[in-house]
Amino acid sequence: MFKTVSLAVVSALCISASAVAAPHSASGIILTYDLNKDESLPLEEFVDARRARFNASDSNKDGVLDESEYVYEWEGKVEKRLAEDRKASVKQTHIRFHAVDSNDDEFITIDEVNAVGERSFSRMDSDNDGIVALGDPEPAPRRSASQEKDDKPELVQRPMLRMPTSHNIEGFVTLYDQNGDEKVTKEEFHAVRKAQFQRTDENSDDKLTEQEYVLEFEDRLDAQIEKTHEGQIKQTYVRFEVLDTDENGKMTFSEYMVSGFNAFHRYDTNGDGYLTLADPAPAPRQQEQSDTTTAQVSE
Repeated sequence: MFKTVSLAVVSALCISASAVAAPHSASGIILTYDLNKDESLPLEEFVDARRARFNASDSNKDGVLDESEYVYEWEGKVEKRLAEDRKASVKQTHIRFHAVDSNDDEFITIDEVNAVGERSFSRMDSDNDGIVALGDPEPAPRRSASQEKDDKPELVQRPMLRMPTSHNIEGFVTLYDQNGDEKVTKEEFHAVRKAQFQRTDENSDDKLTEQEYVLEFEDRLDAQIEKTHEGQIKQTYVRFEVLDTDENGKMTFSEYMVSGFNAFHRYDTNGDGYLTLADPAPAPRQQEQSDTTTAQVSE
């Protein structure tokens, strides 16, 4: 199905799929390929770990990966990661319920929702004009307690599952702009949150139980999981085509390592042949086709 895709379409798919592709980072690469768990990844260890992964994916042991083997291996990782991310998201939703339930009576009222909403809107409305619009300055990033205590970088795996967010201007406007004018008034904001409250309040008693709160979020979570899974698999077919440079339907280890070397050298910014969290972050770059070929490496 993907064998007749033109280069222009491949490029478009690569760019659009990047929104749901597994994020890649030095931290993700180290966590995935650091065999001795010393938080330092020399190139030799990276190649050995990639070889082991390649061999494990080669189910018929013919020394190359066909499209089905390549996709099947990644699909297994996608499903495992999404299940882990779902569990963590549900756990966080229980925590969030109790944070919103300010009087600890085991119910959330619309007043409690509005109190949290006021703080959220004020944070995004940095110029205090009562409107959050595309082009407004981004709010200062939130810092966790551990970040406040110690700025030492930590090995963390970024979640593959990403829900729509209201923590940046674009996400906030996307979620709450009702008339398509690319801005959100406080009235629009509260109207959307009230409508969501009413949908979540299954028995219409004007208060949310923890079960109602979590179940509503799980419904949205599962819809996003399905979307993410579909996008990941579509991208994997595209990535196979990109890496299968001789177009024979078989990926050699050398072809497989093209994306690996690209990713390793991108994050080995001091060029010493080791990936560590002490390496400076690489300069940001615009999304391009080569980004897609590195996406699987870090996960």
